[in-house]
Amino acid sequence: MLPDLVEETMTGLGYSVGRNKPYAGGFITEHYGNPASGLHTVQLELNRAIYMDERRREKGPRFAQVAADFGKLAEMLATISPGELGPFQAAAE
Repeated sequence: MLPDLVEETMTGLGYSVGRNKPYAGGFITEHYGNPASGLHTVQLELNRAIYMDERRREKGPRFAQVAADFGKLAEMLATISPGELGPFQAAAE
């Protein structure tokens, strides 16, 4: 569910999305994520050339738009009720 929403949102904002390509997650997502218990993790990789001039190490012309788009993604994620993400376990469980 959550990966679908992130993909739909980013695609809707005009980004090309490749799920688990070229990377299939990392230590944090594998170690801390547990969707069955309602603990979800998302790892996003963004090509720096989209938002910066790497040679000059300066913000590129699309920097503000990329920041705004990630703000929209955060706003969308904030609308998801915790109950939709699955059961939560107490720390002692």
